[in-house]
Amino acid sequence: MKSLRKILSLVLAAVLLASAGAGTFAVPAKAADENWVTSWGTSLVNGSVSVAGLALQDLIPAGATLRTALTVTTGGSKLRFVFSNQYGAADVTINEASVAKTGTGVIGVQDGTQTPITFRGKTAVTIPAGQKVTSDAISFRTQPLDSVSISLYFENLTYMTSVGLSNGRTFMRRLPLNSASQVNAVALTGAGEVNIGSGAIVYHTIPFLERIDTAGASNAATAVFIGDSTLVNDTYLYYAKRIVSAGVKNISVVNEAIIGNKLLSNGSGVIGNLYGQALIDRFERDVLNIKGVKYCFVKIGLNDVLHQFSKTLAASTPKYTPEDIIAGYRTLIGLCHSRGIKIYFFTKSPWMGYERNFLGSGVDVTWTPQEQEMCDKLTEWVLTNKEADGFIDCAPLADPHEPRQLCPSFTPDGAHLTDLGAIALADLIPLEYVGVKSSKGKTAAELAGKDPYVEKRQIEADMAAGKYDTTVPASEVPTTLPEEPTTAPEVPTTLPEVPTTLPQPITTQPTLPAVDPYTVYTVDPNQQTELTDPYVVPSEQYTYTVPAASTPNQEVSYNVTNDGVGEKSSVGSGATVGFLMIFVLAMVIAVAVVVLTMMKKKENF
Repeated sequence: MKSLRKILSLVLAAVLLASAGAGTFAVPAKAADENWVTSWGTSLVNGSVSVAGLALQDLIPAGATLRTALTVTTGGSKLRFVFSNQYGAADVTINEASVAKTGTGVIGVQDGTQTPITFRGKTAVTIPAGQKVTSDAISFRTQPLDSVSISLYFENLTYMTSVGLSNGRTFMRRLPLNSASQVNAVALTGAGEVNIGSGAIVYHTIPFLERIDTAGASNAATAVFIGDSTLVNDTYLYYAKRIVSAGVKNISVVNEAIIGNKLLSNGSGVIGNLYGQALIDRFERDVLNIKGVKYCFVKIGLNDVLHQFSKTLAASTPKYTPEDIIAGYRTLIGLCHSRGIKIYFFTKSPWMGYERNFLGSGVDVTWTPQEQEMCDKLTEWVLTNKEADGFIDCAPLADPHEPRQLCPSFTPDGAHLTDLGAIALADLIPLEYVGVKSSKGKTAAELAGKDPYVEKRQIEADMAAGKYDTTVPASEVPTTLPEEPTTAPEVPTTLPEVPTTLPQPITTQPTLPAVDPYTVYTVDPNQQTELTDPYVVPSEQYTYTVPAASTPNQEVSYNVTNDGVGEKSSVGSGATVGFLMIFVLAMVIAVAVVVLTMMKKKENF
């Protein structure tokens, strides 16, 4: 019996050790006395979803190599990397890491550029739960808009707790488990992309990597974009390209937007963790602590309005008025101005027509006049306040026939932006806001070789040609009900006179005018616009679907998608692996407890 008990104890210990990983504490490297600016970043969130009271998380298999391809927006002679385990319940060990110039295709690197990332001279680092570490400064020269790839090797099975969901693409080398490190491999054979799919948009998972800093020019500065999923696109990158085209190479642009994010409260619901902390609470981490930050662009508040009217989130979402949200805006202004940072706000972009069907139970979020009125009040404040340093008016993105909705080619679902929409939005942001003369640079449309306003001009031409019913302009449709009278109507005090003679009967049938009550108005179909990678859903996915509970997400699923390089990925869904591991672990523990209890009872007898 004792030998059986010993075997069971060893089995339990082995399972728990494989699940948690192990390692020692590592102190962040001390920053050198140089002018560092953040050249890339992503806002990390808790990567778990809550199902039946369990927090399910994606898993990195033992022996896996992950590679994230991303773009640094300014250049320099050195790089350093910030890795975070902010939301982890256990330590995370990265056993090896490297950086290289991205090669042909996002999965490969340029051979000969692979450079080790070290931590106090060591190749491995352990990040304690709830903390972050900064790597050593390594010599690695970059130019503005260079694409680099960061590769990480995990010897043990690792919970993917702290993740970013934008601004890069991550690939995981497929099984077999316990394979050797591939951080310096030119290509990750058979690797699959790790991402989260939501309706027409893919959010690209980036585990643990929070920030990249670059040692740049003495006058280098950083502009930070921060907000919700209407900024989880390449708007920031197109704006950076405009800056570089003007001959300015010392201003980096960083995007810290989060899907479903709100200004005043944390995310809630089944996937509330993915919506991140309230922006007002993460503002210090994601703006004030960014190296070299001088400018801040804010697009937030839509979810503060919508979530409180959502069928699935209303009960768990605080109720805020436009005045409450504006008070939050003023707090951000005070925080920025106290640090010498200029702050600019976007108006609310149109979103009429956006709907979400939650798990087939009907429309969960939809446009209403009440919500529109709240958004209009926020937009009015953005356009008229004298406290912020400027604003970006999103009105040019609207459909000319219905200004409360986006032009169809700018959106895949009514609220979020296609690549064409991101180009248009980037061109609405004055370069002068970051101290650059716009006359020197090209527009994002010119740099992309696309004209985003083709469809809008066509709609305007169709309206002028009478192809739209303009009897009642859409913009003049009332958004609020008429006020109820405050006083009762007067009641007559005398009755009308009763006629003493009956009217003569009608002897002839009146002739009705000839009318056609079924007049049909013809509208040209919307121009089909192809979405630009990486924001389209890949055609081939290995999917584990979990419930979703909030706008702007629709159906959310963890995916590991084959990239077309080599054989199909057999990594599978990390969330599926996580669920199976939890189930197996629970079963092993349960069986062990039963057996040990029976043995103990037998010994007592």
